[in-house]
Amino acid sequence: MPDRAEEPIRKTAFDPVVRPGTRVLVLGSLPGDASLAASQYYAHPRNQFWPIAGGIIGGDLTSLAYPERLSALLDAGIGLWDTVASARRSGSLDAAMRDVKAAELCELVGRLPQLRAVAFNGSMASRTGRSQL
Repeated sequence: MPDRAEEPIRKTAFDPVVRPGTRVLVLGSLPGDASLAASQYYAHPRNQFWPIAGGIIGGDLTSLAYPERLSALLDAGIGLWDTVASARRSGSLDAAMRDVKAAELCELVGRLPQLRAVAFNGSMASRTGRSQL
């Protein structure tokens, strides 16, 4: 009898990183394995999110500890979350996601009275998020 591949494990998104004054919400799909292992958004060392975000807000975010990175983003009116609440996935690729459960974006957006823009970080995030908003 041939070996059957193991069922991919269910991976779960982090809580939203927002304040009532959040004006821009950056939405990814679901954190990758490096991020999940570190319990930090955009933790993979080759991910360019933090250098780019730092350039946008005018600060070197990569030199800060993670809590300070989040505070700097929030102080600039930028929040983070994901469009996928959980999914079964082997590895980190969006294409490998199965049994996707969408995040409650409408509920979150309703709690952000200052929100002016939503940015999607990738095509999966865009497809999943746009279908909800």
